[in-house]
Amino acid sequence: MDELLLAWTSINLFFQTLGNWLIAPMRALSYLGQQEFVMLLLPAIYWCWDSSVGFRLGAILMLSNGLNAILKLAFHSPRPYWVNTEVKALSVETSFGLPSGHAQNAAALWGRLAVAIRQKWAVWLFVIIIGLIGLSRVYLGMHFLSDVVAGWLVGGLLVLLVVRLEGLITAWLGNKSVAMQVLWAAIAAGVVILVGLLTRLTLGSWQVPDIWKANALLQNPDDPINPLNLEGLFTVAGTWWGMAAGYAWFTRKYGRFNAKGAWEKRALRFALGLIGLIILWYGLGLIFPQTEDILSYGLRFFRYALIGGWVAAGGPWLFLRLKLADQA
Repeated sequence: MDELLLAWTSINLFFQTLGNWLIAPMRALSYLGQQEFVMLLLPAIYWCWDSSVGFRLGAILMLSNGLNAILKLAFHSPRPYWVNTEVKALSVETSFGLPSGHAQNAAALWGRLAVAIRQKWAVWLFVIIIGLIGLSRVYLGMHFLSDVVAGWLVGGLLVLLVVRLEGLITAWLGNKSVAMQVLWAAIAAGVVILVGLLTRLTLGSWQVPDIWKANALLQNPDDPINPLNLEGLFTVAGTWWGMAAGYAWFTRKYGRFNAKGAWEKRALRFALGLIGLIILWYGLGLIFPQTEDILSYGLRFFRYALIGGWVAAGGPWLFLRLKLADQA
């Protein structure tokens, strides 16, 4: 297996021979798939453009992230610089490599946004963005090209599946009480965690090869790899549950959040909302433990549930109270 992957690294090495001048633009492109960027983009869409589109983008992104975390555990495949020290690690990642989360999430997020906009220019623009994000991961030494292609395929299939089914699911849930909608969201979150845990158990006594750890440490001595860590599952599950529960409560009480209005109000909404988001994400991140135990995972779920709830309901509720938004 490693011999085949070692052969794939020739593609990474070819991209990296194109020159160091590409490091900055490739890192910028890769940033479009980072959690920090998404935490800016989705609230901006939800609070300042269209809350319905924002929720749908958040839903498919959580679905993609959850599936990606499970698939990474299932394949437990290395990253290029773990098997070939000639490949430069121009970024930092500690999880498994297959499929590429950046490529998969880019295909899911930007693909679903293209469907929402329904303009040819958007389709072509987002296809280019999806392609460049994936290729940036190859250049940065974070993924084999096969990881990226797999991520594109999984993300694209998710878009097709979601577009086909979301109308049926929305109609079915629309007739349920808020309590039942919150319960179904919790069940979905629980399924993600359960499937992830069961996938981890299927690995049995398998351990990350020492050579992978050693090769990774050569280039990132301050960030040892820990690909069997399960915190990503609780991040996704918590965010989804908080977002879905908040959306159900807010829309039933106030109607769909009206993200329209004067640009000054939209800008102020985003600024105030972002302050709350930073407090929950960064502030609680400093307080809560970061170890791998039940307490830490539970607090991580709680923290990200608050983040999802803030975006979907807490922020919009505050905007209505401050008259920065009109009730639908």
